[in-house]
Amino acid sequence: MAHIPVPGASAGDPATPWPARRRAWAITGLLALASVASQFDRVVLNLTVEPVKAEFALDDTRFALLQGVAFGLFYTLCSVPIGRLADLYQRRLVLGISLVLFSLFSMASGLARSFGQLFATRVGVAVGEASVTPTGLSLLSDLVPPERLGRAVSIFFLSAPFGIGLAFIAGGHLLSTLDALAARGGLPLGLAPWQAAFLIVGFPGLLLAPLFFLMREPERRGQGGAAALSLREVVAVIRARGLALTLMFAGFSMVTVVNFAYNVWTPALFARVYGWTPAEIGQGFGLVMIVFGTSGVYFAGWLSDRMTRAGHRDAQLRVAAFSFLACGAFGAAAPLMPDGRLALALIAPAMFLANVPIPCAGTALQLILPNRARAQVTALYIMIISLVGIGIGPVVIGFMTDRVFVAPADIRYALAIVVGVAAPVMTVLLLAALRPYRRLRAGAAVEA
Repeated sequence: MAHIPVPGASAGDPATPWPARRRAWAITGLLALASVASQFDRVVLNLTVEPVKAEFALDDTRFALLQGVAFGLFYTLCSVPIGRLADLYQRRLVLGISLVLFSLFSMASGLARSFGQLFATRVGVAVGEASVTPTGLSLLSDLVPPERLGRAVSIFFLSAPFGIGLAFIAGGHLLSTLDALAARGGLPLGLAPWQAAFLIVGFPGLLLAPLFFLMREPERRGQGGAAALSLREVVAVIRARGLALTLMFAGFSMVTVVNFAYNVWTPALFARVYGWTPAEIGQGFGLVMIVFGTSGVYFAGWLSDRMTRAGHRDAQLRVAAFSFLACGAFGAAAPLMPDGRLALALIAPAMFLANVPIPCAGTALQLILPNRARAQVTALYIMIISLVGIGIGPVVIGFMTDRVFVAPADIRYALAIVVGVAAPVMTVLLLAALRPYRRLRAGAAVEA
């Protein structure tokens, strides 16, 4: 199979053997499981909006701070230093330690007795989870050759919608079961159902951590893999690719805005507007994410790899841009529907299309970066899109609901506005990035 030589990736020289496929897919699967474990914690907090608000006397804006500032801000601040650790040291150890951290802090969220304590535990979860994506993508780029990287990255990122969907379904049923147990005789230690849920969903990550400690570190491959880069050299890598990276980071930030807006506020939307229970919300939205979200991620990898093999050096950006424009139409219309089932029917294609850009972004970055800068620049990317998406998206919707529309059920209008604006902005930014990205893929950029 022909390779397209690119900066920052192996040209596929037969003299440079890639790891056995079975080992590569096994590690890909392990990375996906780590990502799934992290999704459960986030979704449980989203499903427990009302009891958490009641417990700590919060409005929508202060609740959004738990996902926005507490998680989003510290997730972004820790991504870059953890990415540097991944470029300097063994990535398997970075991942294993991170799994232990976010699992313990997730469980600690269930023991919080004040808003300040809960806020602090969400910060701890953010610190632990910050390593999963940049470190995982760096590992994948050394396990899979460039023309197959899109599909491998897609399988890794399948864990996000699959994990979110599974967490909504399992989390909804878990909370219903815990509510029933609490009503019959109470839960151990006097825990509320939402608190017990955090203790339960945080535990699986502790079982995965030893597998990373026991895993063999893959050999670093491609340009720039032999020796670590200084911070000055990493900055030079970023500056040489400045225009393309700026447009890509800004464009993909809009994807994070939409995805986190839906993930955080869908339970509140269906509860307030359509009167659905947590179990009904979890079942409906969970199935949508598992079926349509995962399909969108896999479709992105398949189509971008196919276009790459056909000679399109900007395949990932094109696939992402046009899919997300269509996502905006479905995603903005969904919360305005008069019936919950109609809203869910439009959310389905919206989630398919909203998940297409995610693996495209991860793949596109790895193909224009030298090996020892991949995790750091990917972490910088995550820091920026998280700051915009997680830190601003959910908070803007909460603020608009509290201060602009006032009525809690008017969350539907806030969600429609945010999605309807973010999608076309993203498309314009990525289309502007096509030309500078193609130059980088052709090797015209100054190498660090």
